[in-house]
Amino acid sequence: MNKLTVLYDPTCSMCCRARRWLENQPQYVPLEFVGAGTARARTSYPELDPEETLQSVTVISDEGGVYRGAKAWLICLWALRKYRGWSLTLGSDALLPSARAFVEWVSRHRK
Repeated sequence: MNKLTVLYDPTCSMCCRARRWLENQPQYVPLEFVGAGTARARTSYPELDPEETLQSVTVISDEGGVYRGAKAWLICLWALRKYRGWSLTLGSDALLPSARAFVEWVSRHRK
């Protein structure tokens, strides 16, 4: 995997803060950010529902993998030098349900 594209809601202040935080972290895998629902996102990823990508962060790998919600956040953490270990821990069978519940709660209350 050489690059991950993160589709995020550019109208959400929390999403924009998360983007800035991710951009400023040392990365193993480069993260590229594209506003969900924008012309660029629609053209680059016509197979994705723009409304769905505005509701839940979506990450696309250069290999074609699509990650949504908690798995999208975990793949972003996996791309970061300081947080790869955390992504593996949070993505374990024991903790993934809690990580998923937390991300879903934040998504519902972000605006």
